[in-house]
Amino acid sequence: MSFLDRIERGLDRGVASVFNRGSGSIKPLDLAQGLKRECDDQIHVLDRARTLAPNTYFLYLHSSNYDQFESWKDALQDQLQDILVDHADKQRYLFVGNVSVTIERDDEVRAGRFETESRTERSSLAPATGDAQQFQPILEIDGQQYLLTGPVTVLGRGGDSDIILDDTGVSRHHLELRVDRGTMTATDLGSTNGTYVNGERVTTPTPLPDGATIRIGRTRLSVILPQSTTEW
Repeated sequence: MSFLDRIERGLDRGVASVFNRGSGSIKPLDLAQGLKRECDDQIHVLDRARTLAPNTYFLYLHSSNYDQFESWKDALQDQLQDILVDHADKQRYLFVGNVSVTIERDDEVRAGRFETESRTERSSLAPATGDAQQFQPILEIDGQQYLLTGPVTVLGRGGDSDIILDDTGVSRHHLELRVDRGTMTATDLGSTNGTYVNGERVTTPTPLPDGATIRIGRTRLSVILPQSTTEW
C-alpha cells in the first residue's frame, strides 16, 4: 500500500492528523488530483497515435499548507511522481524526460488552495509507460517535438501519413523514418521535390546522426537521438 493510500485511509494516524486541521487544510489526494488535471490540461497531440504530456510539475502552496507537508515532502513528491507516471500509462501519454514533482512555498497562493504549473523538459531518459521503447528518437518540426515510438514513421501531406505536414511542397507520402537497433534512417518515398539531409539530396536510405537537419518542401526537421546512442 502506497504512502498516499495509508494517509488517506487514516492508517498513519500521526501523519494523517496533520492533514486534517481545520477547513484550510489540504490532503495529499487533493494534490494528486490537481496534478493529474494539470497533466490532462497540458497535453499536446503529436499525431493520431501519440500524445505528449509535460514531465516537470510544480505545486505552489501557502506557508500554512506547505508546513503540513514539509516533514514528508520528499516521500510525497516521489509518490506523486509515481502517480503521474501511472496516470500517463493509463491514458497512453508519452514523456520526453523523467517525471519530477516539486512542492514549493508561495504566500501569494491563498491558504487552503494550491496552484500547479508544468512544462516539458527533455532529459536523457523518459519513464517507461506502456508504449515506451528503449530507443526513442525525437523529431522537432517548427518547435514541436514528436517522440518516435514506432519502428516506422511516414511524413507527408496525405491524411493517412503518421505525421501530416501542411506544405504544398511535400508529397502525399514524402519521407519514411525507420528506427532499428539503435539507429535512425531516412528514406525518400519517391517524392516530387526530394529530401535533403544536412543540405544534400538523398536518394537511398540514409543514416541520421544526432542533430541532423532534414528539409522536405519548405519544412525543416531536426533529429534528436537518445543518450543511449549519442549525447543530447
